[in-house]
Amino acid sequence: MNLASEAPAAFDLILASASPRRRELLERLGLRLKLAAADLDETPLPGERAGDCVRRLAAAKCDAAVAALPSGGGERLTVLGADTIVILDGDILGKPRDEADARAMLVRLAGRRHEVTTAYRIWNGRLGTGGEARVIDRAVTTLVAFRLIQPAEIDAYAASGEWQGKAGGYAVQGIAAVFTTELRGSHTNVIGLPLAEVVADLIAAGALGGYPPAAFGVPTAPGAR
Repeated sequence: MNLASEAPAAFDLILASASPRRRELLERLGLRLKLAAADLDETPLPGERAGDCVRRLAAAKCDAAVAALPSGGGERLTVLGADTIVILDGDILGKPRDEADARAMLVRLAGRRHEVTTAYRIWNGRLGTGGEARVIDRAVTTLVAFRLIQPAEIDAYAASGEWQGKAGGYAVQGIAAVFTTELRGSHTNVIGLPLAEVVADLIAAGALGGYPPAAFGVPTAPGAR
């Protein structure tokens, strides 16, 4: 995760996440991203509550990217780290290990309400200033309800493979929309990033001087990737 090789002016935000969904949500706004995903163990600690776990992981992702920043230059940079979890009966439903695990999660979620929480940390500071920076931590929770799901639907969804790499084993923006009867709160939060809250905090931190662009959309300028 070497961030020193690219000029800061080539991007608006360092995204400390490997999630293609978070990347897509931000790039739709015209933001130019530098990716700096950290390889972290996302296993909950013994006795750790779901809310504490997601906040810890979001902070750790952000902090790992900040630690990899070059030491000098005085440029102001912004780093965003985030983590999303699905919570049912206080249990964390993470990314399914395999198809059988995905089926089991969907069976548990069927006909019930659950919570999706995304925590994020924003770091905005200047390089080489002795650690001077502003840090914003926030967690956003959305309530999601699924209808009863027929066994044949569970079979078909498992066969689709859409569950792969998805917290809770589903993607509300995809096929799983057919199971969703209620979504109370941020829709993009369930996808992986509460855009309204994140952008408001980035603006409050003084991190998006060029926002909004002349027209929203996927950036095409050099360095956008």
